[in-house]
Amino acid sequence: MTETETTLQGDALSVIELFPQHEDWSLQTMRLLAQVAVGGSDLFECARTAARIGARTTDPEVWQREWSRTAKETAEAGHAALEAGNVTTGRRALFRSMSYWRHSEFFLPPTDPRRNEAYTEGTRNFQKAAELTGGLIERISVPFEGQTMDGYVVRPDASGQKRPTVLMLGGADSWAEELYFLGGTEFPARGMNVVMVDTPGRGSSLRFKQMYSRHDYEVPVKAVLDFLAQRDDVDMDRLGLAGVSFGGYYAPRAAAFEPRVKAVAAWCGTWSILTDFYEYYPPLQQQLQWLSGSKDDADAREKLARFTLDGVAEKLDIPVYVMHGENDIIMDIEGARRFEAALSVEDVTVDYYGGAGSLHCNYDYLAVAAARLADWMLHRI
Repeated sequence: MTETETTLQGDALSVIELFPQHEDWSLQTMRLLAQVAVGGSDLFECARTAARIGARTTDPEVWQREWSRTAKETAEAGHAALEAGNVTTGRRALFRSMSYWRHSEFFLPPTDPRRNEAYTEGTRNFQKAAELTGGLIERISVPFEGQTMDGYVVRPDASGQKRPTVLMLGGADSWAEELYFLGGTEFPARGMNVVMVDTPGRGSSLRFKQMYSRHDYEVPVKAVLDFLAQRDDVDMDRLGLAGVSFGGYYAPRAAAFEPRVKAVAAWCGTWSILTDFYEYYPPLQQQLQWLSGSKDDADAREKLARFTLDGVAEKLDIPVYVMHGENDIIMDIEGARRFEAALSVEDVTVDYYGGAGSLHCNYDYLAVAAARLADWMLHRI
């Protein structure tokens, strides 16, 4: 196996402690701050919200109240701008409002009705903003097992030209809409389409259709690719697959069984979701129980034990890109190393971020990590 492995160094940066009293709050807010550069959030809207929450409380009610307040106020400003004929200003505000709604519900229990409220309001704002992009973002509905999976095709322009296309899979209930700001904009900037769909265990499929996550992720991915094959603007000979966080399992698993995929990226490499995620980071166990449709811890462990690349990694015969942060506290980097070691394909690129970018999904170096991913994909499909 010919392999390029890079440990990317730089000045080390720990979590920006907007909330020194709560590491998880700080880490998740870095996820939001990482989106500032591409319009997913605003630095000072985030700073003002953090100031209202304060540096002492750990009450999730305060968190939800203040981030939803920012989401509402930002949306109100966006609608006011649209009424005044300021389309660009309004569109940008509605995009940011979606991000704040998503952030507001992150620490709520799965059964809390405010999760659905946040999702409904946030996605409505994103969809309104998408309508104002001149056809660059198109809503789609993918038929699947008697239902549909909701999502988007994002294009470099509205010409309808057939282009290489990347299907981007999110993680543990990240919204399809959020993926637009977590690297999704990088692909159209390089002449590629990017497709973001609420596949099982995520977004509307989880909340409203009871489509729970499944170990055989090639099944829903096949449905998405079958849908894309009917479009005139997708080059089916140049398809890539990229998975973020939990998607670092979904994407390699699907690519191993889907011959139409020409290159695959695991943005957070993993081996076993049970050991490298569920057991490694207990704060998200309730979330993983929800998205897997598990009734309790024992049920989740039984189901998630099937989410492994053991016997799958060696089936991959296309270029593979593995990315991971060396200080990732959410997903164990040893899973990425085990996945890397099991690959038999020759074209393997591995980027382990040891300084800047060392956190989960390289939130603290997102602009660089997402660009490297898009550049790699451009040269492989």
